[in-house]
Amino acid sequence: MNSVRFYTTLLVAFMLAVTTYSQSVFFVDIHLNQQLVREDGGLNYGGQFSYRIHQDISIGVSASQAAMDNKDSRSYDLGKFGLQINYAFGNFDNFKFEAITGFSYLHFSEDIILEKNKGFGLDLGVQTVFRTAYKLNYGLRLVSTYSAIPLGGIVNAGVLVRYHL
Repeated sequence: MNSVRFYTTLLVAFMLAVTTYSQSVFFVDIHLNQQLVREDGGLNYGGQFSYRIHQDISIGVSASQAAMDNKDSRSYDLGKFGLQINYAFGNFDNFKFEAITGFSYLHFSEDIILEKNKGFGLDLGVQTVFRTAYKLNYGLRLVSTYSAIPLGGIVNAGVLVRYHL
């Protein structure tokens, strides 16, 4: 009796894996953003490697780096690694609206004086993706990161280019 359950479970897991993999897509995003941290500003560049689980849901790993300038003419770096989930709540033929939710690990450089320069944050945002070809898309992106490290919120606004693998 246990072997029947085992083989049935194995068959269901195999069919689920094959079905999920055959209906999914890997894609890569490249981001170029203007980043604001309270009164500081800078250029943020980064990327994301994602896996589409469902037609409307994808999960991805992202990394970005920013060179920030503050009002005292001192510059510092801000790095971010994250895990994000995108949900397409408006999916049309040539474009779609996506909600972004995720967690990130932030690292401020030693050039700026903070009580601690590393920690976690919560990412919330939206993006619009336009389709130009089957494999190449572009869009606009707005993401806000909430963290206890900086003395204000972190806002990224910019463009993205998406390539489906």
